[in-house]
Amino acid sequence: MLHFIGRRVVLMLLSLWVIATLTFVLMKSIPGDPFTSEKKYPPQTIANLKAQYGLDKSIPEQYVTYLKNLVTFDLGFSINNTSRTVNDMLSDGFPISAELGGYSVFLALCAGVLMGSVAALWQGRLPDYAMMILAVIGISVPSFVLAPFLQKYLGLEWRLLPLAGWGKPEQIILPASALALGQVALIARLMRSSMLDVVTQDYIRTARAKGLPPWRVVSRHTIRNAIIPVVTIMGPAIAAVLTGSFVIEKIFSIPGMGKYFVESITNRDYPVIMGTTIFYASFLILMNLIVDLMYGWIDPRIKVSGREGS
Repeated sequence: MLHFIGRRVVLMLLSLWVIATLTFVLMKSIPGDPFTSEKKYPPQTIANLKAQYGLDKSIPEQYVTYLKNLVTFDLGFSINNTSRTVNDMLSDGFPISAELGGYSVFLALCAGVLMGSVAALWQGRLPDYAMMILAVIGISVPSFVLAPFLQKYLGLEWRLLPLAGWGKPEQIILPASALALGQVALIARLMRSSMLDVVTQDYIRTARAKGLPPWRVVSRHTIRNAIIPVVTIMGPAIAAVLTGSFVIEKIFSIPGMGKYFVESITNRDYPVIMGTTIFYASFLILMNLIVDLMYGWIDPRIKVSGREGS
């Protein structure tokens, strides 16, 4: 286990270096700089601003400084909000984005596992067809299309839920549902396929032959083993939810990282763009490691170190 974690940490650091380098190169390949459009400032003022943010140095010098700052977790000051550091913005916005993402992933996991299980247990019958039709709709409709639809009917027409905002429990339902739908569909289809495979295994037949109640066979044997493939997609699911939340946060006026990130792209706020990218990359890589370690917890037969070495 320790050997596996050590190898993964090395791969994580290498991946972060590649992501940091690509982000730096992409930002520097864009013509101009954040102060190009500031025509109202005299040339000397613009020169001072470039010197303040290190943009007057050569590209190699900027790159070395950038990596040194990353090692010390110093993401720099925002160019658009000069009084705030990128670390401050992340500490303000990320907890809200993470909370929204957490609710969405939890909703997607619960609804997806339930739908997939129902579809498998009633294979070829009405519940199966209904669940799979809903899954196809969920995969086909993007979250940014579903969000206004939910606002129109559940917010404006029927007045069941608030249109936007954050801070109250009822304000979580619409954005979390819009974010979760696509992942619900993927989990439901994967869970159905896995359940259909598990129910044909010998240990399921043995459990039934022992006279165990159907609900116990399903809950203790079928679902527990069928859910293992679902865990494998939780890393990408978390990534999809967190990156998709930027647009959803904008639609529902949620004060998360989406607001800062969209504004940073519009204003060419390099420190915010690069810092946010690195932070989210680190978080998602860490989530993937945690998901890998969860395999052995869910099914003791799976040896993490052995699978990694094979």
